[in-house]
Amino acid sequence: MSKSAAILFVHNEVDTIGWWLAHHATIGFSTLIVCDDHSTDGTLTALSNAATLYDIRVQSADTTLSTRLERQTRFHENALAQGHDEFDWMMILAADEYLHFETARSVAEFTANAPGTTIPVNWCLFGSSGRLTPSAFSPVETFIRHGLLSLPDHRVVRHLVQPRSLDTGLPDPFSALDKNAVWDEARILHFAASDRESFFKRDSSATPEQAWKNFDRNDAEYDGANRWLPGSRRIASFLTQASLTDLYWRLKAVMTHADKSTLQKLGLTPDQLSVSSSSRSQPQFRFCTLGATQRLMLDMQTGSLVPVGETDTNFGRYNPLIMALEVSDTDIWNACLFVENPLPGRYLSLAGSPTLLPMVPLHIKIAENTVQSPVSGDDIHIAIPDHALTEIDATISLYSRMTSFMVLTAGGHNLAGLLRGIERLPAADASALGCAVAMLPFEEAERLSDAFPGVVPRNVRSARPPQA
Repeated sequence: MSKSAAILFVHNEVDTIGWWLAHHATIGFSTLIVCDDHSTDGTLTALSNAATLYDIRVQSADTTLSTRLERQTRFHENALAQGHDEFDWMMILAADEYLHFETARSVAEFTANAPGTTIPVNWCLFGSSGRLTPSAFSPVETFIRHGLLSLPDHRVVRHLVQPRSLDTGLPDPFSALDKNAVWDEARILHFAASDRESFFKRDSSATPEQAWKNFDRNDAEYDGANRWLPGSRRIASFLTQASLTDLYWRLKAVMTHADKSTLQKLGLTPDQLSVSSSSRSQPQFRFCTLGATQRLMLDMQTGSLVPVGETDTNFGRYNPLIMALEVSDTDIWNACLFVENPLPGRYLSLAGSPTLLPMVPLHIKIAENTVQSPVSGDDIHIAIPDHALTEIDATISLYSRMTSFMVLTAGGHNLAGLLRGIERLPAADASALGCAVAMLPFEEAERLSDAFPGVVPRNVRSARPPQA
């Protein structure tokens, strides 16, 4: 069987590195070879956690080389040389470049009938699609508008190469500037612009506005790469939950060792963590099914949410949705959505929620009668039959599904309460922890992420409040 490897040199891409890994594993690369250039945002930690799940070979850049370009070139040369006898095909990519096939189902299929030992693939430059701030969703679904085929930048290529046939030197991305770009079979989705805030944060050019104008191309719409999203989300869910499990153990260590240095980073004092300091009464929960004459259920065959009548229920196929509502005297109630019977997969898919967890955190705006994701900050439309939530008995089984979340949030939706909950929770529960983090105030979630870089995924951090 053909073996292939994608090669990546990366610096400070913690919020998107999981999507890059998930995408290129999904399209069929056997191995991902990644060199971290001494990131300061937790990228290396995220890579190390991911490497426990897949064949991701992580290394650090050579510090004896003074410039980033020198370190990158040395890594690329070494990766191709070391893969000479192991891999049939290899490809150098950047963190904002995603390989996409128009019809082929995998790298192996795409390269099976290659006419030569090198396959050039042209850039396709995607703009911001009007997005101003970072997104927790995959770049593939966030940025769907790109420049026209005739754009000169599209003549830049990345090469799938057979390392055994390589002459000296690296593949030249500018080797086809005299040829028109072609996207008939494949393209490199190049998310050079991303959102405006992220672009200006990382851009180092003397004329950033001019650079933004060059990269922010939104002339045509393309969603053909969405076919990779189910696989990418599945893999990204594993990566998310691996990071959250790591976060649990790190927080556990803080409480066990009374780590004052970390508590200071979190803006907490030991007094705030004492049980007696919490006067909050235990939260009360109501459990509801979604619908009255029909109930909204997860179709286990298609993965979609469908209304099902009582006489149509097939418990081998349909899994009822349950919403646990945390009773509050405010206009916004916290809620968790999950299925009655535990999922065989890793996450519950809900349009508009990026969390990739078996349990989906939600905010219910009572006065407005709307549902919102605490992570994206956007309204979520759930087609509830009859527009009715039907309260059901709070059984032991339902409470057991919520126990970890209840423990983590019993002291309130704040960092002090979360750490008190961590101390009482005997084992890691990534889904419950992710929901609890999602419901933290924005500033506290950011402090948590800063204190533990690389293990607080972007897709569970609460949304930034709207500007006043």
